[in-house]
Amino acid sequence: MLEDYLIECCSPTLASLKAGSLFNYIYANEKEPSVPLDTWNDRFAAAGLQLCLLRKTDHSALIYVYRISHLRALLEDPEIRAFLQSYGYVFPEGAGALTPAGCGDDKWLQACLAHLSSRIRGCGADMAFPHEIGVFLGYPLYDVKCFIRDHGRNYKRIGTWKVYGDEKSAVQTFDRFSKCRDVYTRLWRSGRRSILQLTVAG
Repeated sequence: MLEDYLIECCSPTLASLKAGSLFNYIYANEKEPSVPLDTWNDRFAAAGLQLCLLRKTDHSALIYVYRISHLRALLEDPEIRAFLQSYGYVFPEGAGALTPAGCGDDKWLQACLAHLSSRIRGCGADMAFPHEIGVFLGYPLYDVKCFIRDHGRNYKRIGTWKVYGDEKSAVQTFDRFSKCRDVYTRLWRSGRRSILQLTVAG
């Protein structure tokens, strides 16, 4: 069930501790219908959360779950914008034609997600995975840049992401994410809270 993925992979985003989360949803069987993005986006709208389909195959869907306000704030940062522009991201007005399925209302934000989706769908033998996705997941820009530069090597610590910069802060963040996931999993599996009840507004 999609709910299992939301709890296991997205609890810190549901709790507003993290800008975004990513998971690869595996279809239970080949006859399973498309992922109900519109249904979940309607449910999450009041909380400012969105699901976006980045890539789909016959057997799986790569889904990005994000907080609109958090992602908007990240992508408005001049350093992050300059970094993303080096990978072909643009921030134009009136980019609504570049809207991937299930995304929010900010046209320039949609354009960025469309470009990310395009880069993910195009990766393969001739194109590496777009690791700038770390920015969309709320990872520190320095760590994202170093990961790309060092091809994932020479890191200080590994947790939710590979740490190259502030190790102490990262470990504290990893601990918060882990505790959040544990609490959300316990409450949800016990039936005491639904996914929507566990989703923080804002």
